[in-house]
Amino acid sequence: MLKSLDYKENYETLIPEGNFRISPSMIAKFTDKKWEWYQSQVLGNTEFNGNTATVLGTCVHRCAEVFTKCKTEEERAFIRDEIPAYINSFKDNPEVDTHYCLEQWKPMGQALIDYLRVFGTPDRSEDAIAVKLMDGVYVGGTADAVIGNTIIDFKTTSKLNVDDTYIPNNYKMQLLTYAYIYRKLGVDISSMRIVWVTNNVVGRISEKTGKPMKDYPARVVPVTQVITEDDMRFIEDYLKLIGETYLKSKESPELTYLLFGDYRLKGKVA
Repeated sequence: MLKSLDYKENYETLIPEGNFRISPSMIAKFTDKKWEWYQSQVLGNTEFNGNTATVLGTCVHRCAEVFTKCKTEEERAFIRDEIPAYINSFKDNPEVDTHYCLEQWKPMGQALIDYLRVFGTPDRSEDAIAVKLMDGVYVGGTADAVIGNTIIDFKTTSKLNVDDTYIPNNYKMQLLTYAYIYRKLGVDISSMRIVWVTNNVVGRISEKTGKPMKDYPARVVPVTQVITEDDMRFIEDYLKLIGETYLKSKESPELTYLLFGDYRLKGKVA
């Protein structure tokens, strides 16, 4: 079932009211940027309203979702108007280059669709999932895609050449969290994959020579890793660490600044 492009999943049907949700996409920030994690995940404070990369990423994800869920070209036709309208809704946001997004979404989206046509249409697309981790805490998010026993995350990138042979740690933790949720739901996930979609960099002219520069058409670069039992033990333990830290902070708010390693929180949590 397709939701509107700007729909924000609230997980009300998946997580009982009053429970805390650990977001897979924010797992790495619990380690690297605890202040940001606490502010956004616990307090709900965020000033981020999107930038060029996130808007373009949303559009490319939408191309994959529509290709997967809509079976005919007629059913998919609405996207030609939907995505430009979505991009133009950010015209007053100085962080979003709407002109660039309007140029990029079609070639990047088409590159991803061509990849899916060859290597397999997802069995699941933009799948909202959640499981109980412990009393008061759930783990849940919206997974990009699943093909067979592989959890997949689509990532747009401005790199001209992508030659990665490994999945960056922050994305690995996100994918392992989705694998953990799916396994708890009875879905066998044994590998994880990042599918990089590069920007469409063509038609450039050198300012120095006035000559055409090398073209880098949008392309797709998949990177796959097997999920080991050590991986699953690690992510389960890490999720429990996050859950228990949150619950301890709720139980003893005076310890919040210590638990989240940020002195700015001392005396500010009642």
